Amino acid sequence: MSVGEQLTAGGGPDDGGPPHSILLAEDELLVRLCIAQELRDVGYFVHEAADADEALSIVGKKNVALLITDIRMPGPLDGLELAKQVREAHPQTRIVLMSGNITRKTEKYDGSFVKPVRISDLIVGIRKLLPETA
Repeated sequence: MSVGEQLTAGGGPDDGGPPHSILLAEDELLVRLCIAQELRDVGYFVHEAADADEALSIVGKKNVALLITDIRMPGPLDGLELAKQVREAHPQTRIVLMSGNITRKTEKYDGSFVKPVRISDLIVGIRKLLPETA
């Protein structure tokens, strides 16, 4: 099982888990692992992706309610392009951006956080976007 497919302690079906799963796209391994574990600890089902291509692959196969993505990532697609493609293909998916430099380009998405992200603020924001999972 890849890191991007790890299950929560409570488990979940391999077909995408519960309908309120989160996809975390973050290229910095330690940041991704820390945020993902904190989200799992409060009960969310989290998929992980190290870049935008991996994230697009997961979104195409899993039922993702929320995408949290870093804006700056390696590879041909950055987080803004990832967000744009996910919004076009899956308009029901909520999108939150993270970056050390938040710009006006992020206003069309559901939320944004300046890095370093305070986990407590991120969890509050997620609960507002996905209240039925709080």
